[in-house]
Amino acid sequence: MKNKNKMDKLRNKMVCYYIVITAICGILNAVLDGISSVLEPIVEKAPSSVLLTAVLLLAAQVMIYVTGGLFFFIFTKKTIKQESDRQIHENSLIYAAVAHDLKTPITSIQGFSQALAEGKITEDEREEICNIIFRKSKSMNDLIDVLYEYSQLGTAEYKPDFSNVDICATLRDIIAENYSILEEKQIEPELDIPETPVMIRADKRNLSRAFFNLIINACKHNPAGIRLFVQIRKENEKCVIAIADNGTEIPPDMEIFEPFVTDNSSRTPGKGSGLGLAITKRVIEMHGGTVCLVRNPEGYTKAFVTTLKCLKTDA
Repeated sequence: MKNKNKMDKLRNKMVCYYIVITAICGILNAVLDGISSVLEPIVEKAPSSVLLTAVLLLAAQVMIYVTGGLFFFIFTKKTIKQESDRQIHENSLIYAAVAHDLKTPITSIQGFSQALAEGKITEDEREEICNIIFRKSKSMNDLIDVLYEYSQLGTAEYKPDFSNVDICATLRDIIAENYSILEEKQIEPELDIPETPVMIRADKRNLSRAFFNLIINACKHNPAGIRLFVQIRKENEKCVIAIADNGTEIPPDMEIFEPFVTDNSSRTPGKGSGLGLAITKRVIEMHGGTVCLVRNPEGYTKAFVTTLKCLKTDA
């Protein structure tokens, strides 16, 4: 998988190496020219030394640029290796997490299926066991789907379908479509969303998924009856979307936007894939925006704040 932002940082770091090393070589070359100017009157008095001095100065210049090139190669190689090791480590964590989250339901399905095949399940238990097998298989399928979506968003080949989108209407639709989930958790969302459209350039399907993840997380990872506040406001040419709640605090050392990070240390199946916020972050960055966690805003324990660029509208 390719992460555009990380690749940009790697490229920028290599450009910095090049600029610094080139500047140092230029300074050393200027110093060498200065030494040459000082030696020139002396060399003119000893004609036999002219050729030797010219050779030595040329050799020194060559050494400066060869050494600079060597240092650039070493620094670049080290940086690329560090990035490669980081990606290998990240992928290893992802594979391990996927294996962990798939192993438990697979083991259950195997056990229940074998029990059914061997006739160890009574007629009274059969329906319940079949429902368990269905739920476990659905959980596995959901995890594979969300993993596929996450991996697709990380590739350079993925082409989003951008159009002009009213973010106010989009967010209202997300809340309305999932109101039953909010109601089940006894959450009555407080909305501060403008009636007038706020237009942005976006892939509506992916952006809806990103904000769906943020709102559903407030249901999944908080106790019932919390306050949920959703706000959209314009700041100059930016659109700021805040989704805040007064539920459970997030530990300060938790990298919540990294893949497979959850507040559930035992990774109990059904408690979330740990990919929702990672997908949200990738989608928002794909739109040229930012998303961050703000801890303890006034009246709440946390807020997820997203900033996107607004389309210019006629005055």
